[in-house]
Amino acid sequence: MKIIRALALLTFLLALAASCAAQEPQASPTPVEFQTRLESLMSETGAVIVEGYTRVGSVAGSRGTAYVTAWEVTDATAGHKELGVEVEIADPAARPEADDDRAFIDYDEITPLLRGIDYMTRLDNRVTKLSRFDAQYQTRGGLVLVTFSTPNGQATAISTEGGRRARFVLRPAGLAELRNLIESAKQALDAPPSQ
Repeated sequence: MKIIRALALLTFLLALAASCAAQEPQASPTPVEFQTRLESLMSETGAVIVEGYTRVGSVAGSRGTAYVTAWEVTDATAGHKELGVEVEIADPAARPEADDDRAFIDYDEITPLLRGIDYMTRLDNRVTKLSRFDAQYQTRGGLVLVTFSTPNGQATAISTEGGRRARFVLRPAGLAELRNLIESAKQALDAPPSQ
């Protein structure tokens, strides 16, 4: 009887060990990486990648300047093309070796972003019955716009990397200026090729 119990226990333990060994190891969580189709094509290897860009303009705010650039990236080997916009925040007070903060916006996100900015520019304290508010819009590439109430009205902050980087606060008219720059970048991307 003891031998049967011992064999049954041994069989159970072997089955348990086999099922544990057969399980796939779970990947450890990693920080969210914001990668757009534009960035993905830029980092392609084994192909000739042609990057065309036009800096459309800039808007000043606290802690530096936000630059808006239109991008056209082409895999010359496969003939695949991606269009988009980059918002780069340069802080002249930062360490010289510090990277500028940047976020890329795929072409299909530009119109929804412009609509989001339009909504945010119309916000006022009536958006909620409570005393303060903030409204946020985020792109796949990690650009975050936050409009928030202040004792003197409202302000808008921009950050990159999904809000993990320091915020850049726009002047009161800055959000409308940023919108106009993004619209100009879209127009540059929509223009027919030059001959």
